[in-house]
This record gives sequence, C-alpha cells and structure tokens, in this order.
Amino acid sequence: MKKRIFASLLAAALLVGSLAACSNNSNNSSANASRAENTSQIESDTGEESPSKRNINGLELPIVDEPTEISILIPYDGKIVEDINEIAGVKAMEEATGIHVNWTFYTQSEMPERFQQLLATGEYFDIMFPGGAETYPGGYQQGIEDGVLVDMVDHIDQYMPNYKAKLESNAQAMKEATYDDGRLHAVKVVKGTDEKVQGSGSTMGAAYRADILEAMGEDIPETVDDLHELLIKCRDNGMTAPMTLQSDGGTTLSLAWGINTDWSTDYWQYDPATQTVNYPPFTPNWDNYLDTMRDWYAEGLVDKNFTAGSPLLSGDYSNFENDRTLFIDFWFNWLMGNELCSQGFISNENCNIKAITGITLKEGDTPTVCGWDPCVAQEIFVTTQAEDKIEIVSKWLDYLYTPEANNYKYYGIEGESYNIASDGSIALTDTVLNDPNGLSIADALGKYALRSYIGYQSVTGENATVIASAADGYVPLLEATEVWSNSDAVNIHLPDASLSLEESEFVNRYMTDITTLMQERMVKYIMGTDTSSHDEFREKLKSYNIEGCIERWQAAVDRYNAK
Repeated sequence: MKKRIFASLLAAALLVGSLAACSNNSNNSSANASRAENTSQIESDTGEESPSKRNINGLELPIVDEPTEISILIPYDGKIVEDINEIAGVKAMEEATGIHVNWTFYTQSEMPERFQQLLATGEYFDIMFPGGAETYPGGYQQGIEDGVLVDMVDHIDQYMPNYKAKLESNAQAMKEATYDDGRLHAVKVVKGTDEKVQGSGSTMGAAYRADILEAMGEDIPETVDDLHELLIKCRDNGMTAPMTLQSDGGTTLSLAWGINTDWSTDYWQYDPATQTVNYPPFTPNWDNYLDTMRDWYAEGLVDKNFTAGSPLLSGDYSNFENDRTLFIDFWFNWLMGNELCSQGFISNENCNIKAITGITLKEGDTPTVCGWDPCVAQEIFVTTQAEDKIEIVSKWLDYLYTPEANNYKYYGIEGESYNIASDGSIALTDTVLNDPNGLSIADALGKYALRSYIGYQSVTGENATVIASAADGYVPLLEATEVWSNSDAVNIHLPDASLSLEESEFVNRYMTDITTLMQERMVKYIMGTDTSSHDEFREKLKSYNIEGCIERWQAAVDRYNAK
C-alpha cells in the first residue's frame, strides 16, 4: 500500500510541470519571436573568430575546441533508451557544446536513497542533480563550508549569461534564486513556458462532483452560504458525506475566512498587506471558521469518517463510487475528470471531478489562496570535483538555459520529432504521434528528447505529450491548474524564506508538539468532544512557545522581503 501511495504522490509531483501552460499563451508575434530565437537567432561572431564559432547571448559555442568530458548525476525514468547519450537531442547537445557527458542516473523513486548514500560515501560527480526535494544536509552554503560544493557566485557572473538573463527577466525569479546575503551561490532550476519565466501553477485544491451538481440542476457555489444551502440539499437527498475534510479537520474552504488549515505547511500563514507572519488561532476569523465547521458536522453535512483521511491514504473510494460526496476538500490535478474510473480506483463511469476555487464569505469579496508558486526550484549541485574545469562546467550549465537546448531537451530534433508551426508553436511529428512499433507518445518522444528538468524547466515542453495524447485536446489536469491558479486572489502562503540555523533549531524544537495540538484541537472541536474555549486554546499554544516561533519566521520573511 505504501508503494502505491508513493507512486500516486510521485505522479503528482512529476506533474508539477504540467501546470497552466494553456492559460498563459503568448500572442503569435511573441511566440514567433521566441521560436525564431530557438532556431535562428544564434548569431555568428564577427571579426577573427573561427566561422564554426557561434554565440547565444554571450555564450560561445562550441564551449571547447578539444573533446572534453564531465560527469553528471540525474534522475531518469526513460524506458526506451538505456544510454542517455543515444538520445538524439542529447547527441545534438554534445555536438553543439563539444562536451561529452558521462551520465549516472537512478529512477525518481530510487534517487532519494541513492543520493544520500553517495553523499555519505563521498562519491561525487561534477554536477549532481537529485531532483525532488533532496538537498545537501544543512543546505548549499553548508556544502560550500564543508568543501564539497562550489560557491558559484563568481562563475555565474563570468560564465553564465543565459542563466542570469532568465533570472533578470522575472523579479520573483531573481529573488528566489538569491540567498539572504543577496548573492547567487548556486545554480537553480528556473521554471516557465517556452516563451517566458513564470510560476507553473497549483497542482492541488478543492473540487466538486460536476456530474452530481448538473443532475441536481444547481449552480456552482460562490459563497459559504451558497455552499451551505447546497450541502443541505445533498443531505436531504440522501448523501451521507456531502463535504469532506482532511483527517486533521483542515479544509481548503477555510480560505474563505482567510485561514490556512493545510497540514503540509504546519498551518503557517502570511498577510501580504502588512507583511506579517501569523498562526491561524491568532487571526481574526479563526473562531468563526471552527465554529462553522462544528455546526456543519452536527448538521450531517460533513463526512462522519473524515479522520480516516484522503482516499489516497485510506484506499476507501466508496464516497465516489456511491455518489455520497459533492464538495471535495482537497484533490490533485492528475485525478480530475473521470480519472478515478479510468485509472481503476472506481467503476463509476459518471464520476466527473472538476476544480473549484474562489468561495468567499460574502459575494464580491476577494478570494484567498494559500500556495507558493515558485519560478525557481531545486539547486543544482556543482561539486569541488569540478573545480579544475569549473569554466567548462559553468558554461555547459548555462547552455541548458538557452532556447536551443530547451528544444533539444524537450522536443528532440526539428524535422524528425517536431516541427515549428506557422504560429510559432511546437508540433510533434507523425513519427512520434503514431510510432510504428505502437509506443506511446511519451515513449516515442523519449528516443529524441531527454525530457529532464535540469536547468530550465519548460512547462510547455512537459505538457506536450499530455496534450498530444488527449483524444479531443481536453486535459482536465490542465483545466484544474488554471482554475486553482487564481492570480486575482490574496495569497496567504509564507514567502520562500529560509530560517537561519538558530531559528530552525528553535522552531523545530517546538513545532512538532504545536502541530499536534492544532490537529487535535480541530478534530475534537469539530466533532464536539473538546468544549474548551478558543481563548483557552490560544493560551495553551503560548505555553508551547508559539510566539517565539512566530518571531523567528517573521525575521526570516523580513530578510526575504528585504532582498
């Protein structure tokens, strides 16, 4: 069961890139300009340079005149091509740079354990990119102090013009890539579409059974009162779990009150208007929110078995199989539409799940969301093993941020695996779309494109096979991301701030117990077994040093905002 859960969650993580591309199309002139850069805006140097030399935004290619090798660790799940260097796009990248890569790879599921083993044994590569959430113990700067990782500040400045250009094109990206001292100590993954740097959107949020709502002849609820009336109708029509909650009593609906009840964030929240960090019980609407959930539970509007948790964890999909639930507290974009049925979780072919967001207390209120949509992601670890060839390694990394490398990496070879349409968009060829050996589109493209997000992570490229595989062009996964990524909403998620060592030690010392208190409070209060007052609970939190934790997170956020 744990393996199945991990695989499901991993699938969601791998689809983080499959987010919002459909809602961020540039106009044709912008797209054409970008594609022109991809294919023809590589200007040859003038003067006495060799005619074989060319230049991409200050990066001269090939990088070396003599064959040179570097070693790289990456996650790779390709099933069709065993040797990465046999992928057509990788061959083209080697020809362009003059650099041969000795790849070492593990699958996404293997990498976390393998990466930590490599660090423990001191087995390093010039570049190590474990992907996911894996990091160097203590962070990149600790790796520099330990003599394991290279401080890339000067090397980024001297040798990485394309990486810097990506960051400089988006203020948020530059802020996220910069450390608290205002410097770029590491190279990081940068996200965006093929055309521009931007966040990739939300993969999780509230959802509802569109088929049930349609059968009821009801409109999508816009306010808490609308939802309340709808849930009452569901109950009166015999539905036993009109609304779900998380196992700790949290729900995305709490955002209507401006409250964060997401356990994965330890419930921290932020007020962007005042730039202050807070904890839910100390915010104005906490009492009203929790009182409302207690009332709805007593009215039979909330699943009585909510403490069993998400179906992904409990394995119980009976509420979906038997049409018992309308409003789903928390869902993943990769399970939208009829995916529960098509993936074999249920046999109910009518089940059609759609994303919902923006429910507010009053009509006309600004919606609230709580999700961090970064433009910059994982660090790419350059080890001191590469110090004697750091210029070459830096320039090779910089190449990954060029449009040319993006096309090789995600689409393969123009004229073979893809063509550029008249509007500037990428169109996969029939060779990929209808593989003669019956391969899926993703597997067929795997012969041409590495499709790794090391360097620049193009959500356009990652979405390409998903969209091409959709029979009618409709992709519920992408529709959900567009709905959940509400740019007009107030975002109360903590900024991408980092705690210092002292701050981290203090917060970690107390937050486990504080989080447990929060979970117990929400569950017991909603179910009616905890009758103590909200003020009594706040005093209990203070005795567990919540105020000290708030102060330290506030200091970290202040440093982030000052960058």
